[in-house]
Amino acid sequence: MRRLFLVAGILAVAGCSNFRDLLSAHADVAAEAAGQTLTTDRLAEMLGRAKGAQLTRETAEFMASVWTDYTLFAQAVAANKIEMDSAALAEVLWPEIAEARGAHWYDTLTARRTQLSPAVADSVYRADSVRVLQHILFTAQPTATAEERATARRSAERTLAQVRGGANFGLLASQLSGDPGSRRDEGFLPPSARGAFVTAFDSAGWRLAPGQVSGIVETPFGYHIIRRPAVEEVRQRIVSWLGQDASRRLDSIYMDSLGILNDLKISDQAPALMRDALEDREGKKSSKKALVSFKSGSPLTVADFLKWLGALPPQFASQVREAPDDQLKQFARALATNQLLLRQADSAGIGLSQAEWQSLDQGYRFQVDSLKMSIGLGADVTDSTVSVDERKKVAALRVESFFNELLEGRARLRPLPSTLAQVLRNRDQNRTYPAGIQRAVELAEAAKAAAGAAPAAGPQPTAPGATIQPAPGGAPIGGQQGGAPAPSKP
Repeated sequence: MRRLFLVAGILAVAGCSNFRDLLSAHADVAAEAAGQTLTTDRLAEMLGRAKGAQLTRETAEFMASVWTDYTLFAQAVAANKIEMDSAALAEVLWPEIAEARGAHWYDTLTARRTQLSPAVADSVYRADSVRVLQHILFTAQPTATAEERATARRSAERTLAQVRGGANFGLLASQLSGDPGSRRDEGFLPPSARGAFVTAFDSAGWRLAPGQVSGIVETPFGYHIIRRPAVEEVRQRIVSWLGQDASRRLDSIYMDSLGILNDLKISDQAPALMRDALEDREGKKSSKKALVSFKSGSPLTVADFLKWLGALPPQFASQVREAPDDQLKQFARALATNQLLLRQADSAGIGLSQAEWQSLDQGYRFQVDSLKMSIGLGADVTDSTVSVDERKKVAALRVESFFNELLEGRARLRPLPSTLAQVLRNRDQNRTYPAGIQRAVELAEAAKAAAGAAPAAGPQPTAPGATIQPAPGGAPIGGQQGGAPAPSKP
């Protein structure tokens, strides 16, 4: 985000409350959560002990944020406020539920609009604009020795003789091919247009008649045997491919039409409001200021924006801060379109199946239990015969002990389930003090400088590694991501 040197610029970006904090007496406190306090001294110690951590304001803010989330969770466990009923599930896992409902609704629309008959696939096959090919690869990289290449070619020649003798091509591909992607599917490659593959492979494949098998084809990947299956073998594959292609085109058309039909309008103030909200999430979490309006129904508000942002990976907030106005407007449009899609799903009565609910419930319970175990929130924190105040004291000690183990490399961060961190922040009081964060960085820098200036007194014992090592799935501030690699082509 662009920043100005003027005080007026700070006020515009950070908000008046944050500016007051810079001049306040909170320089000894970095964060507060559920009645617990993270002092600047403790945060400075954490910064200094985290091996490899940069002594920057961003690192300090991240550590304070993690401490806040873990503290809120531990205190909620001690107070028996981590609910497991369906309402709590819906509140915490709303991104997953929204995604599933939106996908069900969109699949319903797509199924209605992309009904394709086998005759269409036959027509595409005869038109020869795309081809479905099978192959068996005997790997020989360009760096292979002459002996290695000769061995691979002999294997290809023996297999070609088997194919010409009537052996099942798909079975041989599954057993012998060096292409892991197609090997799992009897050597089949996805429907592709001419020119999709390397030249030698492409030329050989497009010379084949239906049912014909090539000779040995050499490419930079090795030696191939290529087959063009007959139409009856690939009819359903072509139907599926056409359906996926139609879905991609319909996706763009349908989502655009939602905005047009609902007279979607993005406020000129949207980028500034979004940036401002990022600098004061606590103060803006209930803001009803409109980012995007529609001709009917509630607009997309600043509060909606923050809710969606809480479901995304933590690093996304930094990208939003740095994004230009036009990209922020596109992001607001995407969120508004999602909101319109979910409204249509509501109108159509689209919900989750019982099996989907059970899967979400089991996954949520497992994550909560795993997090309790990691922090050490056992029976002494949940024992109903002990007063809540005493349980909360024990929970606070467990969090401090966990962070000590974390800094010593004996524990790893685990993410809070979905948006649980956001829900807990909304329920219980918590705050970060910019003056305290900055002071912690200064203290850590001073301690580091002092340690570097002190004369060595002989060999020093080496402390255990104190690297903060995030567990798979990101920092415990909500949001998930994933993806699968696309199949490779020769």
